[in-house]
Amino acid sequence: MNTEKEHTEEEILRKHQQPDTLEEEHEGHEQEMEAEVEESVDYSHLSKEELMHTAEGLLKEQDYKKVDAILRQIKPVFDEIKDKERGEALEKFIAEGGEQDDFDYKADEVTHRFEQAYRQLKEKKAKQLQDSEREKEKNLQAKNALLDKLRQLTDAEETTASIAALKQIQDEWKTIGPVPAAQAKNLWANYNALIELFYSNRSIYFELKELDRKKNLTLKQEICEKAEKLAEQAPSSQVIKELNDLHEEYKHVGPVPKEEQEALWQRFKAASDVIYNKRREQLEVSKKEMQNHLQVKTTLSEKAEQFTSFNSSKISDWNDKTKEILELQKQWESVGPVPKEKAKDVNKRFWAAFKTFFHNKNEFFKNLEAYREENLQKKTELCERVEALNSNEEVDLEQAAEQVKHLQQEWKDIGPVPEKQRNHIFDRFKSACDAFFDKRRGQRNQVERQYEVNYEKKVQICEAIEKMAASGEADVKSLEQLRSEWQNTGFVPRKHMHSIQKRYSDAIQQFLQQSKQLSDRDKDKIQLSVEMNASRTNPKAMKQLHKKEASMRKRLSQIENDIALWKNNMEFFANSKTATKLKEEFNQKIEAAQQEYNTLKRQIQLIHENE
Repeated sequence: MNTEKEHTEEEILRKHQQPDTLEEEHEGHEQEMEAEVEESVDYSHLSKEELMHTAEGLLKEQDYKKVDAILRQIKPVFDEIKDKERGEALEKFIAEGGEQDDFDYKADEVTHRFEQAYRQLKEKKAKQLQDSEREKEKNLQAKNALLDKLRQLTDAEETTASIAALKQIQDEWKTIGPVPAAQAKNLWANYNALIELFYSNRSIYFELKELDRKKNLTLKQEICEKAEKLAEQAPSSQVIKELNDLHEEYKHVGPVPKEEQEALWQRFKAASDVIYNKRREQLEVSKKEMQNHLQVKTTLSEKAEQFTSFNSSKISDWNDKTKEILELQKQWESVGPVPKEKAKDVNKRFWAAFKTFFHNKNEFFKNLEAYREENLQKKTELCERVEALNSNEEVDLEQAAEQVKHLQQEWKDIGPVPEKQRNHIFDRFKSACDAFFDKRRGQRNQVERQYEVNYEKKVQICEAIEKMAASGEADVKSLEQLRSEWQNTGFVPRKHMHSIQKRYSDAIQQFLQQSKQLSDRDKDKIQLSVEMNASRTNPKAMKQLHKKEASMRKRLSQIENDIALWKNNMEFFANSKTATKLKEEFNQKIEAAQQEYNTLKRQIQLIHENE
């Protein structure tokens, strides 16, 4: 009896240790589907802070497989950024005169937080794996214990409690979790062999066994119906998951009548195949779409790379380019997934170009800010220079006005300052300039009033000279006193400057014409003195005086030629009464010309004496 049982158990066990075609095929499908539907998230464009927050957020995640998959993607990205920062810091250190051996790079707070989270996640994963392995070992021990119970139950005598004991073992078996993969298949084969052997050895409970198999048949039919309903749906990831759950449930339902077993199995397999085939077709379409997406993203990457060489000195140009590349980013994000094996390369290509553009833009604005700070310093110095002129009471405001105008032109030539300082520094400079010109305007008004007083004095001087000329008085002493008063009287308003000077000159001329006491030389001296004084205050009068001198020198040359010609002609005159008369006329001409010559020489000499 025992030998027969052992023989039967060995045969059943060998049968259950043969490859389970449907289950192995299902597991192959399941792994295939999982590999296909695994999504690759793009982390390559995230900043250090975003990567750090991502790592810290994983501390709450319990699925260590998911955590490990994400860590494998974000760690190289973070290390790349960290290495780049370290390289830049080393370059700066060497550029500032440091030696490479002396360089000590200190990571920032973000790096410390990321690395701390990374260590915690690795420790957590290791602990979970250890706990999982320990749990699997405990499950293995528990299932082996159940196999011992099941083996004892199979070898024991038939009782009314045998079926109940079997059901209890089956229920306990279902509740126990996974075991180490190396023992799982053999454990499952032993379990099924013992179950079948139990029923084979319990002939007295054949009816109960058949009843139980019919019940299992009903359960598996319901599982088939559920699989067939799933086959009618679109083959989503959720459908695949539900199908996998049905396969797990199917495995744990007990045996069915032998005549129904193969047909039922084929029905379930057929529904599963429909789902897997539809999913496979869907994935084929998805692969083609992902190839198209890859082409689109490659084109977008090429366009983004064109931005890496962009450079301009205008803010508006940078802003325009920023809008363009952000539009590229929108297009990029609207494109669906690409093949997993190509995702990393194309993502890195696009985001590297994207980051390079914004790095260059940041450098531009950093340099622009330094340039604006320099301009602010220059404009501050201009403010201080105008303010110093305002506070200096001894400065000549008229001369300083030209200096202020020059400073205003310098202000215009200086470029922009930081936006937050723009209004403040402009108001300061404008206030200083307004204060200066208000001060000069006040001084000018005071000067203009003095000019009016000077004008009245000069009018009185002209009237006094005109009165002496009209009366025929030749009081030279009074004239010199009036001339002295004229010279000591200051400027007059611009509108009266030429008219009063002309009146003064005309009055002197009238006086000299009426004077009989003054010699010609004295008259010329006085007249030239008036003209010289006028030229000192009037550049136009000086020009006229020089023009007059040139005209006199030209006249001197002409007189010399005339005198020489006349003297030469007189030598040809014969001794006659007519010739004597001609000689007298020529002598008179020569004498008049000589007098004019002497007068002109005297006037030119006076001009140079008064210069």
